Amino acid sequence: MISKSAWLKVNQKLVAKSLQELSYEQLLKPETQDGVNFIVRLKSGVEYHYRGWQGIWTDVKVVANSIVRVEKGVTQKVDSAGQFFIDSQAETAMDDIILGNFLEEMHNTLYSDLRMEQLHTERPVSEMLSWSGLKTQGVLNGHPKLLLNKGRITWSEKDLQEYAPESLPKLRLHWVAIRRDIAIYAAMADVTTDQILSQSMDQAELTRFNATLNDKGISKNDFVFVPVHPWQWDRFIQTQFAADLAMGRMISLGVFGDTYQPQISIRTLSNISRPGLWDIKLPLTILNTSSIRGIAAKYIPVGHELSTEMSQICADDEYLTNVQILNEKAGVSFQHPVYKQVAQAPYRYHEYLGAIWRECAESKAAQQGEVALLTGSFFHRDGQNQSLLGAYVKASGLTMRQWLRQYFDVVVVPLYHLQLKYGIGLVSHGQNIVLKLKDSQPAGVILKDFQGDLRLSKKSPLVEQSANLAKHLLQLPPNYLIHDLYTGHFVTVLRFISEVLKECDGFSEYEFYQILGESLRDYLSTSGFGVNMDDSLNLLAEKMPRVLVNKVRFKIGYADSAERPVPMVGDELLNPIVLGLKGTL
Repeated sequence: MISKSAWLKVNQKLVAKSLQELSYEQLLKPETQDGVNFIVRLKSGVEYHYRGWQGIWTDVKVVANSIVRVEKGVTQKVDSAGQFFIDSQAETAMDDIILGNFLEEMHNTLYSDLRMEQLHTERPVSEMLSWSGLKTQGVLNGHPKLLLNKGRITWSEKDLQEYAPESLPKLRLHWVAIRRDIAIYAAMADVTTDQILSQSMDQAELTRFNATLNDKGISKNDFVFVPVHPWQWDRFIQTQFAADLAMGRMISLGVFGDTYQPQISIRTLSNISRPGLWDIKLPLTILNTSSIRGIAAKYIPVGHELSTEMSQICADDEYLTNVQILNEKAGVSFQHPVYKQVAQAPYRYHEYLGAIWRECAESKAAQQGEVALLTGSFFHRDGQNQSLLGAYVKASGLTMRQWLRQYFDVVVVPLYHLQLKYGIGLVSHGQNIVLKLKDSQPAGVILKDFQGDLRLSKKSPLVEQSANLAKHLLQLPPNYLIHDLYTGHFVTVLRFISEVLKECDGFSEYEFYQILGESLRDYLSTSGFGVNMDDSLNLLAEKMPRVLVNKVRFKIGYADSAERPVPMVGDELLNPIVLGLKGTL
């Protein structure tokens, strides 16, 4: 049963988020006389009035239950996010086809937001301090910047119950055997087929698995074995790969092995039968946030090499002593033999089937008092407006300033160092960057997901030192690469952490970015990289480009494409770090 009050609440929250993000992306221009009461006047003639405050990033933080819609002199409380997007169609420049698709994704997001409210509203942050990182992911609200962060297009209500991370489902995987000579497979030198299987099934299940191989006459020398998400198996693999199943290129083996739970990214699964064993990342052909969640074959041959290279770099560098890598142990991909011949077909057709086995974060934080949390966890707040980060600070015995300085020193400085010294950029959003806590204090950073989210500067020394890696990685000009850190972590993680700390803990945004600036300034001074630095790489520059993500969806719509969408750039903004260092109010 959907309650009216809950439905109104999630709609108001989405309109508030949209007013904030579309003001950041400069599609809306809020007006205010007192810095508290704001008006957005739309070209449709409709106005939205609300209370809020303008943050250091220029966006207006909106009090969701204060929003009213004014049309032809009639004022009413906002009750429909869909009506907001119809009212603002001229500002977003969506045509009717795109808007119709957008509204479908919006309704999916609202419904999942409603389920989140029903499932997890009563979870106080004080209770969460004893949780694992995986359990914490089940209550997180998703991407803070993308308006529609739970679109999950093609999933039904039943699918949400069975597969969505907030449902805390328990999954077992369907396995297939694929002829080794037609699959793309790669693994670390010491990783064998039996080791991969033993990470996914205990001895009893492995015995049953081997018996099935014997019954079907399958040799481990001739085949690779691929787990398939149960939804993907039902929805796509059985139908789209029917020819391969019929001709024996692929053989269905059945359901085997341990029980898994999805992380917030949906397609990465954690072993809950035997915690601490490898995660498995699997394709899910659903549109969620910015793209369809497949696995690209081109990164499979190099994933384990990237892990090895990154681990070695971190082990040898004094600035990276607190950095750990989630090694990608093995990967496999099987591209559909028909679609493979259509090179510019929509990318989803090339990414139906594959798997990546990767170390889990819990294995890097297994000592007493340690926990590994996605950095995207730290803008979470509970139903009583208490922040999770504030709760950890209290438990740590540190002041807020001390805690934040440790965070910046162990997370931001190493990411910046990787860029300046090695020309390595990792898209450092809140799911890729994991904070290791020891007794609630920041103790290190854990990096993961090198399949497409790791890029090289064109001036990186690795371009010549490792030709194979350079061939497989996207190479960007240095001034583009810096936004993997600035936009990926500062705009998409720290912006929301500083907002939550101001609203929940009364901590100044200007002091927040002052502390970040001090951490960066000290690093540049001691490392020597601050001397004669290229301004385009300087995180302490006066101005920074404004990278836009929602505007991309408004423009490109929902039509298929051969490549994933890329962000757009708006006007420059005054760098909040510089404002913090200056103490500008």
